[in-house]
Amino acid sequence: MTHTLHRSRDIDGLGEDFAILVMATQGFNDQGAADKLRQVYRLVAESEPDNLADDNRGGRLTELSDSEILSQMGDKAYIGAAFSDRARLKDALARLKQADLGMSVVVTGEYDVVFGILKELGLKPHTVNMSLGVFGKKELLPDKEVLAVATMCGHQMVPNSRIEQLQTEVKSGRLSSVEAGLKLAATCTCGIFNPVRAGRILEKTCCQKGGNHVD
Repeated sequence: MTHTLHRSRDIDGLGEDFAILVMATQGFNDQGAADKLRQVYRLVAESEPDNLADDNRGGRLTELSDSEILSQMGDKAYIGAAFSDRARLKDALARLKQADLGMSVVVTGEYDVVFGILKELGLKPHTVNMSLGVFGKKELLPDKEVLAVATMCGHQMVPNSRIEQLQTEVKSGRLSSVEAGLKLAATCTCGIFNPVRAGRILEKTCCQKGGNHVD
């Protein structure tokens, strides 16, 4: 799964932003995987992620309850979560290691930090994917602040125009940066969009452009 790879870091450097995707391997151990995936969901939830979902159904920030998500979860569930600090990411991975449910776990984040956590937990990655960056007519890309937020949803379900609209609302003081981050996350069904980081970026943009933000 590579749709978590292209998170732009131009606005806030490495940051504290991590994503997890957990799924069965299709054609190998997906038959009857639903019960194990429900266990995965519950284990990750105990680590208090900033976002959590089953990509096939939606998630907490798309206004579904945990019970609704779990009751509809099938063998082909794709569980996604976002974390805004490494401690909770490490806790989630430790829980998954202890449970040893045989599911595929994909972790996205800054290379050295992620590998440091894996080493501490005694985990060794099977495969490493790295983004080579952006090629082509870069002048057609939106502002770096918008791009940093938009690329947290690998399916492009958080449109640039919506981000720009909420930037304006935060700058005017009609909306807090925290509220704006949650509103943006509500349209990303796979759970990897980080509302905390989105709020931080909007807050930074607001301050740089002289807005009157009030939490």
